[in-house]
Amino acid sequence: MGISTYEVMYIQALDNYPYNVEECIEKLQYVIAGDDEHAGAHCLMGRIYEEQLKDFKQAEYYYRMTLYLDRDYTPVYSQFAGLLINLKRFKEAEAIIDIGMKVPGIDEASLIYLKGLLYEKYEMYATAIQYYTDAKKICLNNYFMDDMDGHIKRVKDKKDLEKKSDKNKSDKKKEKKNKSEKSS
Repeated sequence: MGISTYEVMYIQALDNYPYNVEECIEKLQYVIAGDDEHAGAHCLMGRIYEEQLKDFKQAEYYYRMTLYLDRDYTPVYSQFAGLLINLKRFKEAEAIIDIGMKVPGIDEASLIYLKGLLYEKYEMYATAIQYYTDAKKICLNNYFMDDMDGHIKRVKDKKDLEKKSDKNKSDKKKEKKNKSEKSS
């Protein structure tokens, strides 16, 4: 059995994204019209709606359709979880990540990174750093490891800012207390 025309068109669409979005969309529309159960085409269409058109409702539709069609289509988990995190729907994102971690062949390092991002959004910086470190331990890509180093540095900088902010608040309270004691 050979590769179908729809698979070839999908590969061409993938090859065009994100450099020639118009051509990519044309090919995806052809694939979906001919094979409306093509999970990869739905996932890539979701990316286009998310990244290019900023139509998050449509992006979510296509990601959900991908999961409906093929729960083992690994790329959708990180895309969908990332979208949900950006939409501040953290519990849903965490659920997608947890389900994705059970899928054979999933890029675990990417999902662990997203867990770190969730905890960073929760301002639980020590936990975020731990997830980023865990992602580094299992990644197989030097660029990804460098990215994790950047995330860890950013979170440490945020922790330092938080400490300075807390110190300033404490100093202002002391100053206010001293002023009220002097006026009494």
